[in-house]
Amino acid sequence: MIYIDPDVDLHTEEFVQIIIEFSTSPAHVAILSNSFLSLEQATEQVEQSHRHFQKELEILLEEKHYPYTIMQQYKNSLNGVALQLQGIAIQRLLSSQVIRAIFPNREMRIPENPIM
Repeated sequence: MIYIDPDVDLHTEEFVQIIIEFSTSPAHVAILSNSFLSLEQATEQVEQSHRHFQKELEILLEEKHYPYTIMQQYKNSLNGVALQLQGIAIQRLLSSQVIRAIFPNREMRIPENPIM
């Protein structure tokens, strides 16, 4: 099941920016949790997840004429992409075999004087 942050508007026809986290962990994280996995194998799994997602986008969005833009690919701190598309098109991604979670793409800042 794909987690969707409640702040993601799935009903708007406006374009929204989201961060999609893939189920496959970044390579350095994956090898920490699986001692039988080499860095090369883990890196290839990350690359495969990006290729698979691109194929899913073609089927789930392009064939249905939903425009989208991949704004950024992430492979180190998390495995996923930043994507811009209409909010109503996000529902089409819910059949993805690659996606773990969908979050709004927003800037976060650490306060200058955080309360500790």
